[in-house]
Amino acid sequence: MLRIAHHALHGRALLAPMAGVTDRPFRQLCRRFGATLTCAEMLSADQRLWSSSKSQRRMDHAGEPEPRVVQLVGSDPAQLAAAARVNVELGAQIIDINMGCPAKKVCNRYCGSALMADESQVARILDAVVRAVSVPVTLKIRTGTDPAQRNAARIAATAQACGVAALAIHGRTRADLFRGAAEYDTIRSTRAHIDIPLIANGDINSAQQARTVLDFTGAEGVMIGRAAQGAPWIFRDVNHFVATGQITTPLLRASKTEIIL
Repeated sequence: MLRIAHHALHGRALLAPMAGVTDRPFRQLCRRFGATLTCAEMLSADQRLWSSSKSQRRMDHAGEPEPRVVQLVGSDPAQLAAAARVNVELGAQIIDINMGCPAKKVCNRYCGSALMADESQVARILDAVVRAVSVPVTLKIRTGTDPAQRNAARIAATAQACGVAALAIHGRTRADLFRGAAEYDTIRSTRAHIDIPLIANGDINSAQQARTVLDFTGAEGVMIGRAAQGAPWIFRDVNHFVATGQITTPLLRASKTEIIL
């Protein structure tokens, strides 16, 4: 069983947060199809931006099953800590810190995966947020800033030392964006540096691939993003195959037009 602090998650497949995709209806759909945990779209830690309609939608968690996860993006430790406190007051049960987004508009503000270039700042941010809230804090990163600078293992050790409850790693560097194939060697080597739950992410598009990645990396869970678009039942398939070794009955009929719910 995958656990994040006191939260017991009945399954090994989690939905990756994706801006513009994983809104509340989509998260609810994925939970219905077996996603053991879903995370809201990233929310800026700058509270001055929260009055926008986009931010208001992202902060709406009505009707979502527990535990509710809010992901924050920012670079200032005090600002992130304050935003975390407010979101916990609004019902967040896990706070996730985004240090994995490679988008230029995020990295140009020294947020997302750009933070991986400054390990001291990473430590300051994580320490501030963990100290600010009573709920578990998790972290999403990449393998490094570029293929020559893969520092995920060091950041993982720092995260654990700061009290982070679980870590997700996307198997690409910031420079890779979403090009090429995800590599899992770095995730595997990171496993030896931490005891907290590790979640592998990147190019997991089938139950069999999920099993392979779990076995290879030693991760406790897999995080699925793009493969869930148009096929949210992949979570059901992964959880069943990992638990039993058996393939589930396809949901699509032969006509490919009717879905059995």
